[in-house]
Amino acid sequence: MEADVKHLWEYSLPKVRASEDEVVQAERQLGFRLPESYRSFLLAADGWPNFTQNVTIFSTQDLVGGPLYDSARIPLNLPECVAAMAMDGVIAEEHFLVAASELEDTVFLMGKPGTTSEGKVVWYADGQVIDRYDNFHDFYMAMLEYNKSDARELRQENGLPPRLMPGEKGYRPPRFEDDEPHANAQAPEA
Repeated sequence: MEADVKHLWEYSLPKVRASEDEVVQAERQLGFRLPESYRSFLLAADGWPNFTQNVTIFSTQDLVGGPLYDSARIPLNLPECVAAMAMDGVIAEEHFLVAASELEDTVFLMGKPGTTSEGKVVWYADGQVIDRYDNFHDFYMAMLEYNKSDARELRQENGLPPRLMPGEKGYRPPRFEDDEPHANAQAPEA
C-alpha cells in the first residue's frame, strides 16, 4: 500500500476460491455446516492472509488444523481467556475460529450452528471482547472500514495527500497503463 511507507504490514491478495468439495470436507471434519455468510466467502476466496494488518481469514484447511489454527487456539485454551469471554457472554465452546493473528492475541470467532450465537462473529483481543458482528459479511465490511481508516492515518502521518477510498462518493479505481490512450496513438479514421 502506497501509504505504508515504513512497511508496517504485509499485503496479500485473497486465496483462490475453495471448491464445494473442499468446503464440504472441512464441514465434515468440523462436524457441522458452516454458516452461509462464511461459507459463501470460502466459495469466493479460500482464506485471506493479512486481510487486515496481520490478521488472516481462515481457509478451509486453517479451519481444521495447522500452524495458524494451533497458535490461535492457545489463548482460547487458557482459563482466564475463557472466563473473560464468558463475562462478556461469549461461550468459547459454542464458537469456532474464522480469523486470527499469529503475532498477537487477536482472534475472530463465529457462533456454531444450533447455538444462540449461530453465525455471529466476535472479535476477541487483549483479554476482552472488542466487537461483535451479526454475520461474516458484517465483520468483513467492518474490517474493510478499519483498513480504510488505517490508510487515511498512514497517509496523514507520512505527509501524503488525502485520497478517496473505494466505496466513497467520487472514488475512481486506478487505471491500468494499457487503458490510457498513448500520446503517439493515431486517431481512428472516419
